[in-house]
Amino acid sequence: MRQPQTVKSLDNLGRVQLSKSFFMREFLYSEISQIEGIPNIPDDPDLAIAAGKNLCQKILEPIQVKVVVI
Repeated sequence: MRQPQTVKSLDNLGRVQLSKSFFMREFLYSEISQIEGIPNIPDDPDLAIAAGKNLCQKILEPIQVKVVVI
């Protein structure tokens, strides 16, 4: 996937499901980047998706399961 150049392509990137509970859009928004005017768009979307899937599946989903069970 190429770096998003349009709103539609950025929207498509945001709709990538990284795990059962997480989508890429949750990792693209940053209040600080909005305030500072710094785009939070990955240079290499494929790498960002792979890293996001790894993070979500190995760390965030197991944490979420533990928190929901408690």
